[in-house]
Amino acid sequence: QKEVLWRVNFEELLRRLRNKVCVSYVKRAYDEAAGLVMAAILELSGRTEKGVKAGKSASLSINAIYDEVIKKEQGLGMDFQRVRASLEQLGCETVSTGLDENYIADLKRHIEMAQDEELESLVLQRHGKEAYRIFRFLSKAGRFFDTDKISEINIATSDPKDTIKVLNKLWRDNYLEMERVGGAGGSDEASSRILWKVNKQPVRRHVLDEMYHGALNLRLRMEQEADKGKEILQMPREKLVGEYLKRFSRLSRIRIILESSLLNLDDSIMLFHDF
Repeated sequence: QKEVLWRVNFEELLRRLRNKVCVSYVKRAYDEAAGLVMAAILELSGRTEKGVKAGKSASLSINAIYDEVIKKEQGLGMDFQRVRASLEQLGCETVSTGLDENYIADLKRHIEMAQDEELESLVLQRHGKEAYRIFRFLSKAGRFFDTDKISEINIATSDPKDTIKVLNKLWRDNYLEMERVGGAGGSDEASSRILWKVNKQPVRRHVLDEMYHGALNLRLRMEQEADKGKEILQMPREKLVGEYLKRFSRLSRIRIILESSLLNLDDSIMLFHDF
């Protein structure tokens, strides 16, 4: 009798994670209809896709996309024009193939946009609105700007000295690149200009590294709390009264908070996977 062997289909798992990232971002950035159209594109494209790192979807006819959309209950009310409008929203490339109206979706672009959104959110949480505005501007610009220019274009509304503090803080935390260039008066510090830029790939690697460390710390904290409360957690429920019940309730609250934080962190780590 032959033994049946099983293995994890890792590539399919990554494909599903990538699809979840794309659809979730599109729903947030545009609307539910665009999310349904993106889901349909990914479903159809996946049938012929040979690798999870495909930067673009297959070339798909609008008829096939429409038929896939209306298979979903939420898509039953969508007409052809709404599907076409969503394809335009998504910035899909139009391909002319005779009578057919075909589209190609840029999957890599949407994943990178979702990653950019997450980076901006992290900067906002950790460094505040001023840092968020500066980081977002430089991220979208994709090139170096000097300190004076950053202040002039009104993305930084506070005192120029505060702007410099924010820039330096972002640089020290590896969110910005800094470059010093000599001025007309020579190469000394007084005559030089300081340029700032967001280099996205190193920032993404840095943030992912921080997330891995954060996930490890959360797991260690969970083990530590479980170890401290081992006696309480092993007690029969009927004996959990008075002070014991208070300690048990406290441990339960801490566990829920830590597990929830770890799940949220897992979602963010998934977002920065090299799809």
